[in-house]
Amino acid sequence: LTLITSGKAREAFDLTKETDAMRDQYGRNTFGQSLLLARRLAEAGTRVVEVIWPKVANSDNHSWDVHSDLSKRMKTQSAPMFDTGLSALITDMDQRGLLEDTLVVAIREFGRSPQRGLSTSGNSNPADGRDHWPYCYTACLFGAGVKRGFVYGKSDKTASGPLENPVHPNDLLATIYHAMGINPGTIVFNHLSQPRELVKGGVVGGVFA
Repeated sequence: LTLITSGKAREAFDLTKETDAMRDQYGRNTFGQSLLLARRLAEAGTRVVEVIWPKVANSDNHSWDVHSDLSKRMKTQSAPMFDTGLSALITDMDQRGLLEDTLVVAIREFGRSPQRGLSTSGNSNPADGRDHWPYCYTACLFGAGVKRGFVYGKSDKTASGPLENPVHPNDLLATIYHAMGINPGTIVFNHLSQPRELVKGGVVGGVFA
């Protein structure tokens, strides 16, 4: 409430206060400018910021899940936008000293099927399409004590499944809580006043320096 009423958040939303060079570095698109805004909100004292991958990043600019021409779009549209924006955010936050006590997490809700043209979720999947695949995908963590340049785990050669050090979503969540200084085994109470672990069975990953 203090953050909102103080005007700091309102000022953070004014991206015109950034130089053209900085805005260009993030990318002049919805995703890049949203990441720049996220950095400004973090500087203003916002505890949690979420940036959503924009619909405009997809091929037809309105559907969030299009499979046709997926390889081409990944190479020419989605990947360049993601790489430009995320690398700018990490570099910018590092140079400002924000990564010392800020955790940045980049993750999606599922991967893509190793085999093209195969329907794994009931979707229509053309020859150049890859369907939903929850069995193997990647998460990126930066800051808050996470090792730099460190890769944890390994998939098989087709990214069908984890080969070494598999990480369950509960493990990832436990790791995030740990980075925030919260014990993932903390007991909390649900709406029925029943005790529950904050993260049940999650193991903190070996990603910290």
